[in-house]
Amino acid sequence: MNFVRKLVNSNIFSGIIDIPQSMKNRKVEVIIKPVDDEADKNNNTASIIKLRGALSKYKKLDLIDEEKRAWSIAVVEKHEDNRR
Repeated sequence: MNFVRKLVNSNIFSGIIDIPQSMKNRKVEVIIKPVDDEADKNNNTASIIKLRGALSKYKKLDLIDEEKRAWSIAVVEKHEDNRR
C-alpha cells in the first residue's frame, strides 16, 4: 500500500481540522493513505458482528442493579468527609 508521511507545523491545518490546544504551534506527523470505502465499511461491520456478545461470559446478573447505583455510591464514599 502506498502512503505519504510528512512532518509539518500544525498551523497549516488552521480552519481545516479542529486541532487540540496541546498540538497547536507544534510539529506534527501527517500520514495520508488511501481508504477503500466499501471494503472499510464491510470490514467494520464484520468486526462489530464478530465482537457482539464476546464479553457475555463475564456478566454477573446479580450485579446489574448495583451498577445502576455505583456512581452515586462512589461519590458519597469519596466525598462524605467533606460534608459540613
